[in-house]
Amino acid sequence: MDSEALATANVMFDFISDAALAKSSEDILMSLNRTASHFGFSCFAMSGIPLPTERIDPYFLLNAWPYEWFERYSTGNYVHADPVIHLSKMQDGAFVWSEALQGQELGRHARRIMMEAREFKMKDGYSVPLHTADGFQAIITFGSEKVDLSRAARGALHIISIYAHNTVRSMLTKNVSSQDRRLLRITAREREIIQWCAAGKTAVEIAAILGRSHRTIQNEILNVQRKLDVVNSAQMIAESFRYGILR
Repeated sequence: MDSEALATANVMFDFISDAALAKSSEDILMSLNRTASHFGFSCFAMSGIPLPTERIDPYFLLNAWPYEWFERYSTGNYVHADPVIHLSKMQDGAFVWSEALQGQELGRHARRIMMEAREFKMKDGYSVPLHTADGFQAIITFGSEKVDLSRAARGALHIISIYAHNTVRSMLTKNVSSQDRRLLRITAREREIIQWCAAGKTAVEIAAILGRSHRTIQNEILNVQRKLDVVNSAQMIAESFRYGILR
């Protein structure tokens, strides 16, 4: 692991350690603010995505946006024309705005939202869509004037975002308890596969390393995801840290 990747991993583990000790969503906000600054972002927000007839205000879980931008965004009901939100509904993977929206034909309202965001040093950003197994949709979005993230940084910030979101939701719903942890049964084989996934290996690579078939590894990954009630590998890794499966 090179020095940049090591530093990035340390930032991720520092956040996870802080979040594990957090007593409130305000503690998570402060920790995530430090992490966002490390990666060059000036602001961020975490929110559920409302239905077409709803406003976004009640869905905000963490808000580190400039106050004036939050007021403008919420009172103007920008969420339903925001191209970043639209894109987050269509995919699971995290994305840089400028890359994901490049070449797309944006409507007049969508273009205006993106232009107005620039007034608040949000010329570009990095967004992490969150789709839960029960159908809830959310997003964590980081804003800055320029995004310069390595592959390692993108991966770390993706895991950090999922961990932060799930921790905040757990605080609000109080649905993660010591009883939940005791009932969760992860086998030694499953733990090994999770560890390889966290190391960035694909199912094909893990199959080669462990001498098993690709289909067997895929099925075991899907089984772990079902146990953790998640829908993709990034969420699986984040929840594994939160439950103490990975340390």
